[in-house]
Amino acid sequence: INIHSVNILHRDFHSGNIFFRNGKSATEITDDDNNKENYGIIPYMAPDIFKRQKYTKESEMYSFNMIMWEFMTSRRPFWNRSHDAELIIEICVGLRPPIVTNAPEGYIELMKECWHSDPNKRPVATVIYDRIDKM
Repeated sequence: INIHSVNILHRDFHSGNIFFRNGKSATEITDDDNNKENYGIIPYMAPDIFKRQKYTKESEMYSFNMIMWEFMTSRRPFWNRSHDAELIIEICVGLRPPIVTNAPEGYIELMKECWHSDPNKRPVATVIYDRIDKM
């Protein structure tokens, strides 16, 4: 189910909260509070959240995009630096993880749209699903 279709927001969406069921193609998205301290959630948070705006569907699409990037590269976003105030400031002024060139056609464009600094220019979950499904 698309939780956004029933107006529910996760508010802590990162790959540490995604679990794959053994032997099945299904996934579960949880909110494991134990992962927050150890996992490092700063890279998954949209710049709008750091600017004290409310969580929105668009901010969650930014988080989803960081998960897309992580799946593509097998690395956590900003794995090579401290997750501190300096990183937050740089994210707010446009820092994003490096683009990888081995992405499927359309993937890079979708990532750039999802991490757009203007939340209103980020695609919604159903659009993202449809576009990934066609890749």
